[in-house]
Amino acid sequence: MGSNAQRGALWREHRAVEAATIAAMRARGVRDVPWSSAKRMLAVLCVSAIYTSWILSPVVSAVAAILIPSLRAYVGCYLFASYALGVRVPMNGLYKFFCGLECGEENGWELVVEDATAGEKEIDCSKRAYLFAAHPHGLFASGCVGNIVLSDAALRRFRARHVRFFINNLLISVFPIIKDVLSSLGFLPCTAKMMRRVLGRGETGMIVVGGVQEVVLTGNVDVEELYLKNCFGFVKVAIQVGTPLVPVYTFGESLATGPDWVPFREIRKRLSYKFVFPFRSLGIVHRWGFCFPRGKLTTVVGPPIEVKQNDRPSREEVAAVHAQYCKSLLALIERNKAAAGYPTQVTRLV
Repeated sequence: MGSNAQRGALWREHRAVEAATIAAMRARGVRDVPWSSAKRMLAVLCVSAIYTSWILSPVVSAVAAILIPSLRAYVGCYLFASYALGVRVPMNGLYKFFCGLECGEENGWELVVEDATAGEKEIDCSKRAYLFAAHPHGLFASGCVGNIVLSDAALRRFRARHVRFFINNLLISVFPIIKDVLSSLGFLPCTAKMMRRVLGRGETGMIVVGGVQEVVLTGNVDVEELYLKNCFGFVKVAIQVGTPLVPVYTFGESLATGPDWVPFREIRKRLSYKFVFPFRSLGIVHRWGFCFPRGKLTTVVGPPIEVKQNDRPSREEVAAVHAQYCKSLLALIERNKAAAGYPTQVTRLV
């Protein structure tokens, strides 16, 4: 929304929000270091370990299999069991452990849930399932995960036992070690079949709509770009199951790992869209020497969008709900951007 983006405005506002958050925490006697409390230190270490594994796991696994021949049979069996047979670790106590760490709250992040207005219903996951649709992806989707999926406070706010997070199929089904950790946290492959199954049995889920195509948009210092114009699958699934769509947006997410100064941005965008692979830098050191996001991540949640259940929705029906969703998302951003510290933010759908 909007078209007059000032050069570098988004980055300047991000740095200002980060400085204000640090100042506010210091005013409460909390130093800007991960060891300001044992709980915060543990949260930063655990989250950083997952993000680092997220990046390094495929590379390390491939190199190890090449350099150590004796590992090849084990890796082959591991991949066969994971990918071909679909064997995965069930969600377990690790989920509640991470929720209890409250990584977002410990680091000054914020969850803002808009009040329901006349004719709207509050989100109550104890009564029905919802599909949270989050933006932007950033590099790690830290805000929506830390402020909602892995937060006891958010689960209480939405009266949810848990929120299933749908992620890239390679991460959850192929890459060794990290896939087992993510499965333990209740994360699931982002496929239409899996989403229908989970939502159909009454479990609430979350999807980062832009996916890996949106990762290459991360780090734009001028304007916020969201990969959404051609994303219709999540809308179709919601209609097929009859699940309300909940727009979610995190301010600060796209610059939480710094600006993207790598050249040939437009070429990399086209390659990312074509090959569904993020052609951009993937750093593992961002804050305090850890693979941890910088600044404050403010996640805002809008009112749910009701959909009429239809097992076989037409293209026109899907397109109509998609248009309604896009309009609601942009309005959500505009209503909250000033309070989040990004008053001049320009948001575009690509």
